[in-house]
Amino acid sequence: MTASSDTGLGHGSQGSPQETIDELEYNNKRLENEDKSKLLKIPRLYKPSLKHNEKGGWGSVNPIKSQEEGQKLLETGYKKGKQFYNVTSDGKIVKFQPDNTPENGYHSYEVKNQRDIPNDILKDMLKDGKISNSLYNKIRKGKL
Repeated sequence: MTASSDTGLGHGSQGSPQETIDELEYNNKRLENEDKSKLLKIPRLYKPSLKHNEKGGWGSVNPIKSQEEGQKLLETGYKKGKQFYNVTSDGKIVKFQPDNTPENGYHSYEVKNQRDIPNDILKDMLKDGKISNSLYNKIRKGKL
């Protein structure tokens, strides 16, 4: 090894440690919130949305009754892509969508359409006893 070779400390003969830190900070700012949460292990946070409020909302209604219930369903949900799915205590299937916020917030709403539930998630819910055979078949036939 020669005196001018890179020591692996990020600065070698071409740069300085400060440039490496600046590059890291720049790259960190470019990461999407989901990627940051994976790297920093930021827990998912249930945050109900006014859009899905049963009193005055304009989206599909959110059937989750409390912050505690929503947080537990989010933490134990079935993941597909960026979304999570679960079943409320009264048997309603909910979908959690990321809000793309720094605190890693997710809001939820009731799934009313068969195409909004991936088949593999439905199969897992059936296998785990979260939904009945009759509900599974009803959803698959588009009669939810």
